[in-house]
Amino acid sequence: MTLHLAALLDRHAQSRSDHTAVVFGNQRLSFRELHSLVGRVGHSLLSLGLRAGDKVALLLPNCLEQLGVYWASARLGIVTVPLSPLLRGSGLAALVRDCDARAVISTGELRPVLDAVRADLSHIPADNWLMVGDSDSPGYRSLSRLMQGMSAGPLPLPSLTGEEPFNIIYSSGTTGQPKGIVLPHRVRATYGLLFAAAFRIAPESVVLHAGSLVFNGVFVTLMPACLMGCTYVLEPRFDPDGFLETIEREGVTHAMMVPSQIVALMQSSRWQATDLSSLRMICSVGAPFHREHKDRFAQRLPGVFHELYGLTEGFVTILDRDDFARRPDSVGIAPPLFEMRIVDDQGRDVPPGQVG
Repeated sequence: MTLHLAALLDRHAQSRSDHTAVVFGNQRLSFRELHSLVGRVGHSLLSLGLRAGDKVALLLPNCLEQLGVYWASARLGIVTVPLSPLLRGSGLAALVRDCDARAVISTGELRPVLDAVRADLSHIPADNWLMVGDSDSPGYRSLSRLMQGMSAGPLPLPSLTGEEPFNIIYSSGTTGQPKGIVLPHRVRATYGLLFAAAFRIAPESVVLHAGSLVFNGVFVTLMPACLMGCTYVLEPRFDPDGFLETIEREGVTHAMMVPSQIVALMQSSRWQATDLSSLRMICSVGAPFHREHKDRFAQRLPGVFHELYGLTEGFVTILDRDDFARRPDSVGIAPPLFEMRIVDDQGRDVPPGQVG
């Protein structure tokens, strides 16, 4: 059986071609236009000599090009490795070496950071250092200019079983050096199916994201948005007032946030005045969300709050909006098709109320 996530874009470009796929600042792309962007990005990656199984390290702020690389790579079987733009020096070089990246895509603002580590990354071909932007920078190629000369036509479709890596996410959740967690296509497809059902994301939904695209949490809403063919609104960065304005302007239905962002929203002078009636889900993830903040949020937006507890490696529990009123201090239950056990150090099930 062949599993192709990027074939979703083919489907939407044919059946929902004029529907808005992505909003980023003043840029609005229909599914037809997004499909074209992904095609040009994909042919650009092929021109670098990259093939299925090769890794591409991304050191980027939120931008349309990063979404384009995600989907073009998925189409070609290339593995994306999103890295935090805050990485520097030996820490950055170590991760690029660890994943055996064959290309690096970044932005001109981070050129000094890359200049400082290129000598330690001689395994990457000189032509495979790219910058997002229209102008070449000495020693780097412009991805935008490279794309301009590329076809937007169909990309090769290698045979994928679903077990091949989709991307590698580095996590520092444990002691020692960050560890690369390999997420296969099968897992990313499961994200789409599972979270679309859990959060009630539909083709008519509007999903808003203002966190960084480099972290695993982005795929919790990105994958179901692509699966369902709904509109995905990407903010360059999180700004409480701007976030609230975007909800009202775009009719946002779904958003996932860390607790500090939700608190910042509630502290905004626009919190009470903004029309938030379109919202169907705000999901808190990444850290504990204190009860006093939950209660205040629920007073303003009843029937909207969800909470997710999870690990990059894949385990999650979800507190559904309908369960929140009954069990507000819970992090929810395992999603459908999964079972959860809490065990002691010897692997034996522990009774309710006992730590495991």
